[in-house]
Amino acid sequence: MLTYGGREATAAQRAAVMDFVSHFSQQPETLRFPEVAVLETDSFGRVLVFLRVLHEDGLEEPLLLVFKQLCEDGSYLAGPKSILRVRAASFYAGIEHHKTRNSWECPPDAEPDFDA
Repeated sequence: MLTYGGREATAAQRAAVMDFVSHFSQQPETLRFPEVAVLETDSFGRVLVFLRVLHEDGLEEPLLLVFKQLCEDGSYLAGPKSILRVRAASFYAGIEHHKTRNSWECPPDAEPDFDA
């Protein structure tokens, strides 16, 4: 059963998540990923993922990821604000904050019109 619902990530999505998170570790081969769940996809192709990372020392780290693009072959595009640590007590607020940080439901090429 998934912690916060959604659906189990496909093998390609799981591989993309593991590759992305591994770039932030000095020992990526020691990381384990007991849960990778796709929570939402917006109408512009962004994908919101919840995952739990288990470190070699037993520390478990829950994360939210937003991919700008996540392809069926496992390739992906992620921005500088794609990753966020979350806490159970503020999980749903964390989702909304992370979506805002990553321009959820906004066109990728949108520019603000400050003169309007």
